[in-house]
Amino acid sequence: MKKLSFITVFLFFIQLCFAQTAKSSLFIQHLKGKVKKIESSSYSGNANGTVDTLASASKVISLFDEKGNEVEENYIDKDDKKVSKWIWKYNEKNENIEEDYFADTGVLAATTFFKYDEKGNLAESDHDFIADKTNSNKTLYKYDDKDNNVEEDAYGSDGSLKYKNIYKYDSKRNKIEMDYWHAKEDTMRVKWAFNYNDANVRVQEARYTSRGELQIENTFTYETFDKLGNWLLETRKSEGRNKEFANHLNYSVTKRKIYYYD
Repeated sequence: MKKLSFITVFLFFIQLCFAQTAKSSLFIQHLKGKVKKIESSSYSGNANGTVDTLASASKVISLFDEKGNEVEENYIDKDDKKVSKWIWKYNEKNENIEEDYFADTGVLAATTFFKYDEKGNLAESDHDFIADKTNSNKTLYKYDDKDNNVEEDAYGSDGSLKYKNIYKYDSKRNKIEMDYWHAKEDTMRVKWAFNYNDANVRVQEARYTSRGELQIENTFTYETFDKLGNWLLETRKSEGRNKEFANHLNYSVTKRKIYYYD
């Protein structure tokens, strides 16, 4: 069940990334140049530590084709054991049409199929969990007149609405707000607000209750860049801001090695 939850969370992240007109993975991730591979190593610890003293947490190896599409991602744990792998497939329009998730055994565990409308906007994603079809689900996407994804409706295998996310954007089309609605209760559970730097890279995330009370604040800083301007060192600090999350404090660092096509 824990592994299935991890897959579900990742698929939710994929929805956030691909719910838009088809663009290359490099564009979506704000990467410059013809990136071939990225090796990301994460470290965790307390906020008083440095990257040299933090404990190794995980490594992610991402592969891109020459069109700028991410085609494979491997997740490796702190013991250098490959835990999972994702593979993405694209059509002749450069649209991501399929995502395959493989467990640590190498067996296909889940597949997601993506469908697009006549404008090239993602219209539907169908998530099929191989081992337990009851966890399979479908997400439908809605857009405004600027082609910003403003709503996602997620349906369970029985066809009932499970939850929906509603988004708002700034003038640069950065996603600045997300409201999570629980369908059964028809109430907003959580609100997230996002801030960006001048390069349109997210530097702050804030989580609020439905009453508007700040619960958690995540801040991101970028300290080292390569010659093309891609960041090589990111620090993330997550702090609790109310009584419920008073003991919440996480600190992590991500170091990247970026390799380019000739």
